Amino acid sequence: MTSDLRPTEPNASWRLMLGIVLVYWALTMALLTPPMMTIALRVAEIAPGSKESTLGLLLGLGAVMSIFANPVAGYFSDRTVTRFGRRKVWMIGGAVVGSLGLWMIAVGGVKLMILGWCVTQLGLNAVAAAMMALLPDQIPEHQRGMVSGAIGMCIPAGMISGFAIANATLGSPLLMFMVQPAIMVVMIGILCMAYTDRPTDPATVAPFSFRQMLRDFYFSPKAAPDFTWAFLSRMFFFLALSTFFGYQVYFLMDRLGYTTEQVPGIMVKVNAIASAVQIASSFLSGWLSDVFRRRKIFIWTSAVLYGVGLLMVGNARDYDAFLLGVCVMSLSFGVYFAVDIALVTEVLPDAKNNAAKDLGVMNVAGTLPQTLAPAIAPLFLFAGGQSAPNYTILFSAAAVYAVLGAVTIIPIKKVR
Repeated sequence: MTSDLRPTEPNASWRLMLGIVLVYWALTMALLTPPMMTIALRVAEIAPGSKESTLGLLLGLGAVMSIFANPVAGYFSDRTVTRFGRRKVWMIGGAVVGSLGLWMIAVGGVKLMILGWCVTQLGLNAVAAAMMALLPDQIPEHQRGMVSGAIGMCIPAGMISGFAIANATLGSPLLMFMVQPAIMVVMIGILCMAYTDRPTDPATVAPFSFRQMLRDFYFSPKAAPDFTWAFLSRMFFFLALSTFFGYQVYFLMDRLGYTTEQVPGIMVKVNAIASAVQIASSFLSGWLSDVFRRRKIFIWTSAVLYGVGLLMVGNARDYDAFLLGVCVMSLSFGVYFAVDIALVTEVLPDAKNNAAKDLGVMNVAGTLPQTLAPAIAPLFLFAGGQSAPNYTILFSAAAVYAVLGAVTIIPIKKVR
């Protein structure tokens, strides 16, 4: 039985909630714009003859780094003892490291780009781990649906903002990669001034041991079944998501015939429309999940609908059909992500002492597919030994992943 979501704790301040939303918006720009557009464009410019394999290697290695970076940063954030608290130092430090990585991508060749993307993932995932831990740290349960809905709005808003900046700075790789992290640093400063960080009691922090850290990361699926099912649901859904996001640029070029110069403008137009749909669905669904005190129905229905959208895109032969499919996917993604964040904070094994670490472990369900998707995609793109990529098969497989994301949310018992 789920806990009652009626107010039992004091409300979080609007200043704090706005700060969290602004940081997530800026983080989305800095973290998602490169793999969704600017890295693909940069790779196509530097290595046009091997752009697919080079992109897959770069994104795959970066995703491996993010798999470890987020939970490890969360682990140490939970145990950080400073007079500034345990979250702020990781947000600020991570922003500096992530900005350095994006600079390396902007100025380097293929090898430096690969290294830079790994450094970017290391830094920005530290920001994400510390910032997301503020939900269980600072936001009472009865407000989490609304806040997570607002965070869900940040993804389309961040993507369209990032695409617009990239389109406006297309002639300058340095500006194309560095404007977004500069904005993020400013937003983190605003958030840090909006709240008082909860300090970690030094008495609760044992001396560091690598062996103990490995033990701490282990969680028993039998002891935490709801957390396990939530992990599987997110992993399958993000596998579908990563497949689309990783290959939409090449879909526009290979299937619909757009040039490298035309792609940024097309993506800005498509995402401007789709983002409006996603923003509305995200905030509304997060609020409604608080009102009705239900999470699961929003998640599984949206995951199935995302699969429908993938089938529509996979069979699209023109811009209008592509746009319609993307809008269906945006509607469902807004609902899924908004409510999933709230649900996850309610099934953490140890929300009081290890929130950032547990959220970091859950984040693996979102980052692991970034490695799996480009590794698996060629099996479907070139199925049967064909030379031309088959996006219909690829996105049909992704639709199956989305449906599995819906099925695996159903067994959760703690949250309705």
